[in-house]
Amino acid sequence: MSRKQLLLEILAVGSGGFIGGALRASMMMLFHNNAFPWETVIVNLSGTFVSALLVVLFSKIVNLKQVTSDFIMVGILGAYTTYSTALSDMVHLSVLMALIYIVISVVGGVLMVILSRYLGNKLVLRWQK
Repeated sequence: MSRKQLLLEILAVGSGGFIGGALRASMMMLFHNNAFPWETVIVNLSGTFVSALLVVLFSKIVNLKQVTSDFIMVGILGAYTTYSTALSDMVHLSVLMALIYIVISVVGGVLMVILSRYLGNKLVLRWQK
């Protein structure tokens, strides 16, 4: 990889990360709740859904340059969804609530992937007609 390509990748991921981080902060403020960290659940599940949907669409319909894909997937969505926040949230919960949180996050994440892949494939079939 040339220096120019490397710099372009760094700028793409960094600027995408700025956008994703700002989106995450906005969502965290919008859905903040002191009783249970719903804001993190909503951010991580919505990000998982969008990520899996875009993987289907990008692989079957859109032919993106690597730098554009990295801007969206690594930069924006990588900064938007960080499960490290979920782990730090668990420290403030009781054991039972932390277990519920883990189940919602993991099961919900798997369900988001299944749903978004299904919808993505339906969209691809519709657009290819």
